[in-house]
Amino acid sequence: MMVRRCVSPLTAVGTEGYSRVTIKGYSPGRIKGGPAIQTIGMPGGWSLLLAGVILALAAITGAAWLHEARTPSVAQTAAQAATQTINVRAIITQPPALTGDEERFATDLWVVHREATRSAVAMSFAGIAYHTEERDQRALARKIEPLAKFFHDAETQVRAISAPSSMSTTHGRYLEAMGLYASAADEMLKFAENADARHLEEAHRMDVRASQDMLRVGEVLWPAQYKPH
Repeated sequence: MMVRRCVSPLTAVGTEGYSRVTIKGYSPGRIKGGPAIQTIGMPGGWSLLLAGVILALAAITGAAWLHEARTPSVAQTAAQAATQTINVRAIITQPPALTGDEERFATDLWVVHREATRSAVAMSFAGIAYHTEERDQRALARKIEPLAKFFHDAETQVRAISAPSSMSTTHGRYLEAMGLYASAADEMLKFAENADARHLEEAHRMDVRASQDMLRVGEVLWPAQYKPH
């Protein structure tokens, strides 16, 4: 028994874009004397594909727009970081400029400091060379003797330099550093005589303290100076 469906007539305009299809399993050849069943067709395959692509692009574009709207740009992030850096630098107070008397003191002390820095480095390298290369106590003594004389003389020179009251602490700290370097050199010479390692240990302790004192003085008087140790 066949059931017929009534389909309202369509005009030529109304049927544009639709195709004539055959229900799967039925064909004019299989139904004797019957025409192919007419149904409203689906849009073509390319039309469906194009619609899907457009919808996908619209979704991606929308998501990207939301991401851009919520995420700050690289330029904005860099600008914020630069602003924060400037603000931090503004908080850090710069050291006050030296007065005329302090400048003269710094200039006088620099004459000693320039050579003291080189001699301190030379004494440290002499100790390192002994431990890593030579193991020659006489060679060590030959290197240390002129350095010991320099630091004893430097201690006398620094004591004679006139310092303003505002620099009394700095002056005393530098004088102590020269005394420590001189004593460290003396300890190294004692080691060269009797090979007692305790002299080297004491020399190293004094060298570290003297180096710290010199660095503190340099931060006050010559803040831009290269610090080799």
